[in-house]
Amino acid sequence: MLFTILLFTFLASIASLFLVATLLLHKNLIHKTSFLLVSFAAGALLATGFMDALKEAVALAGADVFLWTTVSVAVFFLIERLFISLHHEETPLPGEESLKLPTAFLMFGDGLHNFIDGMSMAAGFLVSFQLGLVTSIAVFVHEIPHELGDFGILIHKGWSRAGALWFNFLTGVTSMLGGVVVFYLGERFNSVIPVLLSIAAANFIYLSATDLIPEIHHKAKKSFAVKYTLSFFMGIILIAVLIKVLG
Repeated sequence: MLFTILLFTFLASIASLFLVATLLLHKNLIHKTSFLLVSFAAGALLATGFMDALKEAVALAGADVFLWTTVSVAVFFLIERLFISLHHEETPLPGEESLKLPTAFLMFGDGLHNFIDGMSMAAGFLVSFQLGLVTSIAVFVHEIPHELGDFGILIHKGWSRAGALWFNFLTGVTSMLGGVVVFYLGERFNSVIPVLLSIAAANFIYLSATDLIPEIHHKAKKSFAVKYTLSFFMGIILIAVLIKVLG
């Protein structure tokens, strides 16, 4: 089981980085597909959170799961607000972007994000291979636009392409660490698995609802943006089909 967790955390985080590196060789392709990937990831994460992780957690622990999930969302909100306040910058002038985020903060935030993703995947595999696989696919889909965003910020800050890749590789390794931590916790304390699944569900729902879906609205504020809307629903449909087929 540990090997499976390490394999899929590697594939979902590190392999997605190499796919991003390949995409970066084709700037026109990135321009055409990057936001479609964001929309797709929003749907996939939302569906995985509600239809898979949360469902399995409820089956294991009943209604208590909703309290744990709510608390987890609140903690993610608190962490994000604290993180933002620690590197608060003045509002940029029109046409300017505030990219003065210290690299240490970026690394901490990215590493924490990947650590939680690794925890989510491992918690899924401790319940069933099906749940772990669906969770890993959702993380993989989300990591592609996430890594593209980080890469863009680092390049804008003056990093070389090789340096940006190494940065994302190092923060990506934390997903494997998160997987190992959850594996040993779950092996010794079975009662903690529903809590871990609740955290995983909260992570996916929070990312989709607070980060990705608002980005879709912002990008498409002047039109219905059919292609982004369809991409969002395709993410939901993919996860629903996978759950049906693998279940």
